[in-house]
Amino acid sequence: MDAILAWYSVIHLTPSEVPPVLGEFARCLAPGGRLRLGFFDGDTVEPFSHAVTNAYFWPVARMREQLELAGFQVVAVPTRTDPGARPHAAIVATRPAD
Repeated sequence: MDAILAWYSVIHLTPSEVPPVLGEFARCLAPGGRLRLGFFDGDTVEPFSHAVTNAYFWPVARMREQLELAGFQVVAVPTRTDPGARPHAAIVATRPAD
């Protein structure tokens, strides 16, 4: 694939489940392919009550580290905090050419 949009797709995974999923994203992307990953930003990796089941906050630096360990190169990290809402983050990353 040329791109994967994982917009809040991994928020319900436990921290131990995230690395293999990111590895699978990397495996599925063509060299030069892009990933955009949306998640809830937080000071620590910790669960919180969410609509159906627990979701997790991830510090941007920790999620970035997980992406780099999976073989991605981070391009951009936009964040957003809206009044009365949880902080949001996104990471845009590429799978480097082999």
